[in-house]
Amino acid sequence: MVERQASDESGGARGGWTALSARAVNQAADVVVVGGGPAGAMAAMTLAARGVSTLLLDRKRFPRDKPCGGGIRYGVYRRFPELADYLRAAVDIHEIRKVRMEGPSGASVLTESDEPFYLTLRRTEFDAALLARARAVGAEVVEAVRVAELAFSSDGVAVRAADGRDFTARIVIGADGVNSVVARQAGLGNGFPESALALDTMEETELAELAPADPDTMYVAYGYKGYPGYGYVFPKRHHVDAGVGFLLSFFKAKLEGAPYTHHARFVEDARARGVVRGRSNPRNFKAYRLPLGGPLARTYADRVLVCGDAAGFVNGYTGEGIYHAMVTGQLAGQTAADAVARGQCGAAALASYEARWRREIGRELADSLRIQRRLFARPALVDTVIRAAAADRHLCRLLARVALGEEDLRRRRLELVLRFLLARFRRARSAARAEG
Repeated sequence: MVERQASDESGGARGGWTALSARAVNQAADVVVVGGGPAGAMAAMTLAARGVSTLLLDRKRFPRDKPCGGGIRYGVYRRFPELADYLRAAVDIHEIRKVRMEGPSGASVLTESDEPFYLTLRRTEFDAALLARARAVGAEVVEAVRVAELAFSSDGVAVRAADGRDFTARIVIGADGVNSVVARQAGLGNGFPESALALDTMEETELAELAPADPDTMYVAYGYKGYPGYGYVFPKRHHVDAGVGFLLSFFKAKLEGAPYTHHARFVEDARARGVVRGRSNPRNFKAYRLPLGGPLARTYADRVLVCGDAAGFVNGYTGEGIYHAMVTGQLAGQTAADAVARGQCGAAALASYEARWRREIGRELADSLRIQRRLFARPALVDTVIRAAAADRHLCRLLARVALGEEDLRRRRLELVLRFLLARFRRARSAARAEG
């Protein structure tokens, strides 16, 4: 990385850089977006729709596979109404109307709703559809580009690829995932610590090999085996996605064996419980790291914004990140477009991005961390909550909607507490009658 110098208000380094002129510049744009997943595609789509010249780089060629459970809240349609019909037509989306939640003891509760709780999909299709939409509104996409570093000058920033190409811009948006090169190069982080990462596993297998017992029911095992983590089974149109997730620090310190060992054990447990039929296929298995420690302390710098997993925008106890990637990608695109229009691309001009995402999803992410720390520290608490939910159908449905991002925890906190206490009282009274 070329060292930064003190920057002026426009976001450039005083004195400029001779390093930039020493290499050939292949392409230039007002904004370069690094990463073509949901965050990057939304950023590019938003910028191009505003008439900002936009170049999106991704290390893969699309359609490409992406390790992920492939679930997103139903509210994505309300948040992005302009994309709702397009996504329904372009992607095989499966609607989930029933959720089975299970605790470490095996206690479980099933809730259902007329309106879907959740949507499941294949990331291969979903990401390709969003990227195609970004192309359609005018973003230029260059695939098979592995970004290695950023170099800042008095009038912009060069995104340097490992193959020697340079792509220059006034602003760079980093949507390049949990191991973000952009975040590191901009000085926004040096990688997430193990305490803020989860090791997640997944396999997306065709229904002929592995199938959910009920294609309309999503299964989530919170505190699986009493560990700080979870297991899940997500039915999809033509596949099922199953996996487990553990805090990375816990996995390294306490668990033995390769990640697939624990994954296969979970799938076998789910089969024994009647949740799935069939067997795990190791050829479809993947393990990956997921940021579960909350957003970076700062998500903007001179000429740089970061969004999606690159910035840590993942719900701390459900692991959902697609929705937050789309939201922060759009907000980053809006902020960058405003900055380009004003001709001010420094940190001060980009600071509004942080205010925007905090206003929309900041409270949810903070609350998710609080819940994660309580439940991961005391997995047995999950059983207490689930048993209470089993005694109150409304509480059960409300818990599912809060967990899946369809309800605001703080707005529903009092109702949740009162219903929880009442349900526990009813259970205690019923137990006393049974003993008498």
